[in-house]
Amino acid sequence: MKNMIGRRGQGAMEYLMTYGWAILVVMIVGIVMWQLGIFNMGGTTVTATGFAKIKPQLAGTGLTTAGVFKSIFTNGVGTTIIVHNGGSTEPSITDGTTACTSFTVNPETVSAGQNFVLTASGCATGEPGEVYDLTVSIPYTVSIGTTSSFHRESGSIRGPMEQ
Repeated sequence: MKNMIGRRGQGAMEYLMTYGWAILVVMIVGIVMWQLGIFNMGGTTVTATGFAKIKPQLAGTGLTTAGVFKSIFTNGVGTTIIVHNGGSTEPSITDGTTACTSFTVNPETVSAGQNFVLTASGCATGEPGEVYDLTVSIPYTVSIGTTSSFHRESGSIRGPMEQ
């Protein structure tokens, strides 16, 4: 009986020695491939959340490494709006720590279904491909008949910084 236990132990050791080297080689190759970036799926894409009536067109949205934000938005309110571009009711764009400055809206009066471009400078800077996450707030006025009402559309835009 004692002799059989010794043979089983020897068989287990032979198995580990034979296949252990193969497992070790596969692990080393996997680590080297991981470090070389072979398994990286590429960068992130531009995404937007939270915008209900004024929608960003993601193909025309970006933040440069110099801190210039530019985005094309579509008026989905259903009527003509006036986008505010100055004073206490200017747009706001922040990444949590840095607030963008110097906003430009073109055109400021936007018909239903039409686009306008929001540009801001002084935003956060970084390296190409580095991911940004901006909170964007756009103030606008809707006039129906003789009544005007002020609204603010807010959401988040996330994507990689561009050159």
